[in-house]
Amino acid sequence: MILALQILILLALFALTALLLHRSAPRFAPTQRRAQRSIAFATAGAILGAPFWWFGVPTSFAWLLPPLAFRFLGAAALAFAATGLTVLWRPSPARIRLYLGMVALYLAPVVAAVLLLHRDRLDWQTPIAWAFLAVAGGLACSATLAMLRAPDLRRGSPPGPAEQAIWTGFCALFALWALALYGWPAAPFAPLFLWAADPLSARLIAVMPATLALMAWMARGRQELGRPVAIGYATYGFWVVLASLLHGLAGRPLPWLYLAALGLASAWGFARALRR
Repeated sequence: MILALQILILLALFALTALLLHRSAPRFAPTQRRAQRSIAFATAGAILGAPFWWFGVPTSFAWLLPPLAFRFLGAAALAFAATGLTVLWRPSPARIRLYLGMVALYLAPVVAAVLLLHRDRLDWQTPIAWAFLAVAGGLACSATLAMLRAPDLRRGSPPGPAEQAIWTGFCALFALWALALYGWPAAPFAPLFLWAADPLSARLIAVMPATLALMAWMARGRQELGRPVAIGYATYGFWVVLASLLHGLAGRPLPWLYLAALGLASAWGFARALRR
């Protein structure tokens, strides 16, 4: 039964990818087809995976995550889905490179952590373990190759000094956050290191702050990237805040540091996304 459901979801993934490719095809140049395929596949995977991960379906991921980590993973998927749809519907060389960079940076460290540090956490007798490795590893490689083959050599206009300063601040904050959580997942500071007993899940969560740092770094240099990056910030922050509040309402310790930092990022994302 579980295998049949996973096969059905895989078929749905290919069908949704085909639909996104068809609907966005007129907006992409022939030389951008490789990038379009990577973006569509990643967006489709995020759309389909988000509800399963948000509700913590045990067989929906390669290893069993703690409840809050499952919801944070669902929040990340929703952010990738929203940003991916934005790029598919209004692509540009800079926006394409933004999303491909997000996909590569998010997936490559997770695959590396699994293969180099945590191979024992996956049950390699189950199809989903190999499917995860094939999809995540293949998508990270395809996004990287597409990004290298579609360089954006145009000079872009930067945003105003105030917006640049905000993006720079978020870039520094989330880069340090990601480095700490990925490099030292069991550090003795509970508000940040929520998954000290599960280093692999901590490293999975750490790659989203790293992705947010990359997004902010790219947005600070190009005004045209402000809106898609803001949409990603608003989406991820909103769902992390909701996950944190639900976690606290369930009688567990409130993850106040994530609530505050991502709440601030979400508020800025909404404000920037609504501005033309």
